[in-house]
Amino acid sequence: MTVAQAVKKYKLEPLNVYTAKAKAKELNVDEVLYMNVQKNKYAYIVRDGARGVMLYQDEKSLYTKMYKGLTMTPLTE
Repeated sequence: MTVAQAVKKYKLEPLNVYTAKAKAKELNVDEVLYMNVQKNKYAYIVRDGARGVMLYQDEKSLYTKMYKGLTMTPLTE
């Protein structure tokens, strides 16, 4: 999957500089490019050194308020 396809599929939006820096620090990556946070679903496109460009996805359970598990999908540019 390419970055453009992922942006379209998950309805991701670019971030401003301050939010991108804060999220990058929170996720422990080099740079956060795009993000979409809905009620309980999270999707980020990040750039992280040796890994390259990755799609991070996670979902929070509505009942237990715990995360179900982060999935990382490599993307091509």
